[in-house]
Formats: sequence, structure tokens, C-alpha cells
Amino acid sequence: MRRRRQPTFEQPSLVPMADMLTNTVGIMLFILIFASLSAGTAAVLKHLPREKPTHARAVWMYCSGGKIVHFEPDMLAEKLVKGLRKPSFSTADDWAHKFSSHTVDTDELQVSGEAETEYSGDLFQQSVRIKSAILVRRKPSQGEDEVAVKAPGSAFQRLLAEKNKATDFFFFYVDSDSIRVFRAARDKAATNGFGVGWTPLDANEPARIGLSGGGKVPTVQ
Repeated sequence: MRRRRQPTFEQPSLVPMADMLTNTVGIMLFILIFASLSAGTAAVLKHLPREKPTHARAVWMYCSGGKIVHFEPDMLAEKLVKGLRKPSFSTADDWAHKFSSHTVDTDELQVSGEAETEYSGDLFQQSVRIKSAILVRRKPSQGEDEVAVKAPGSAFQRLLAEKNKATDFFFFYVDSDSIRVFRAARDKAATNGFGVGWTPLDANEPARIGLSGGGKVPTVQ
């Protein structure tokens, strides 16, 4: 009788898989080369900006409506509190109300106060903390646009000449409609050796500077 032949296991060939992988890698390399050639002289960012604290003094700038203005929070705060007595525990609420209702106009700015009281403690011993800030808005007809910022003798150029790059840095509040003027001013400041930092604002949002630790802490990037 003829013996029935036992089935045997045959090792599958890896040649088709190797061909498939080779073709895939080749196509990917071709795509990368094509993309690199198409990019031409496109600039590649070498590093991502990172915020870091600084001991330099902030030179405050506000960008809105396509224009930029400089402001000094300390001077504006002094004008807002002028005529207000120093608050106490019993007068804290009244002081916060009066400060919030105060407004100050300069040649370029409209400034208002913002304050609220926070009480802590128990029935026998309580303390109060007043959180205050100034809100800065640019008057519609004031400020310099992108072209003016780049022009010799402009207010921004004179400000650059007055400040010291070793002890000062420029910090920008930037409305969404003022990216171009911000970039022009930022690049000019950086070219002159100054550190720069910025924070974005919503449309028509004022620059808010906390006077009691509740505002934006300026950093360089």
C-alpha cells in the first residue's frame, strides 16, 4: 500500500514584505525631499520662546486699534488715589467703591480704577484686603501706527533712546487688532538690545495692571 504523505510546514518567504517596506521608505524619502525643495528659503524657528522672570524695570506699552502708546502705571495710580484717604478696616468698602468710580484722562489715555475687598478671619478677629488695579485704554485718535513706529524721531524711537537696555525691558499689552504694530515695535526694541515680553488681549479689552499682586507679572520671552 502506498503510504500517505504527511503534510510539511513551509517557511513563508519574507521577500515580499521586504519589498513592501523598501517601497514605503522610498516613497516617504521622496516626499520629504520634495517638501524640503518646495519650502525654498522658508525660515525655520530654532527655538520656542519661553517666559522667564526678570529684575529689569518694565517699560509699559499698550497696542490697540492698530496703534501703540506708552504709559506709566505708578504715575496713573497716584492720580487715581489723589484725594482718597488711606483706607482702614472700617472704611475699606467705601474706599474700594470710590477708587472704582474714579477716572483719569491724559493726552493719550483714559484710565479707571478697579477695586474689591476680601475679608478673612472669625467673629473675634477679622482682617480685610483690598485688591486693586488700574484699567488703561487708548484714546481713539492717539498713538503711533506701524509706519510711525519705524520712522526716525517718532515717540517710540525717542523712548528707545531714553531707556537703558541693561536695566529696562519692554512689555506689551496687545489687542487682537494690533499685531502688526506690536511686531514692528517689538522687533525694533529687540534690535536695540532690549528684552521684550507681551500678553494678548481680547478685542477692546483694556490693559489691566494689578496694584496689589493680582495682575499680570511682566516677564521677558
